[in-house]
Amino acid sequence: MLVAQINSSSAIGPTSGGKLYAFNNISTTPSQICPASPQRASITFINPGSTVIFIAPTVAQAINSIPASISNVTLTPNTSALGGCFILPPNGGSLTLTGECQGTYQAFSASGTGNPLTVVDSNVP
Repeated sequence: MLVAQINSSSAIGPTSGGKLYAFNNISTTPSQICPASPQRASITFINPGSTVIFIAPTVAQAINSIPASISNVTLTPNTSALGGCFILPPNGGSLTLTGECQGTYQAFSASGTGNPLTVVDSNVP
């Protein structure tokens, strides 16, 4: 049995399979929770804590002109600007993204500091 005490972020697991990122420091300020991975087939976010957590990509699509010209822009969400975010309810709420999920993701909490989050990143379809 493997037991690990993780106080910040750490990746566990082989690079050819799943990776587990464990956090105990999510606050109301968005921070990166996993890097981009061209091999990623799915990513699961789990909220074991008692506070709502928001997940968002670090870039989003923006329509810049008429006729539409679409480009990547940095997404900087906060508790007052939640566009582009996914909500993770407390006490076990989870979200799994599959398909085109290879980008970088960020997370922040609805309130407080020291909130937990678990991220499972898989290369297996």
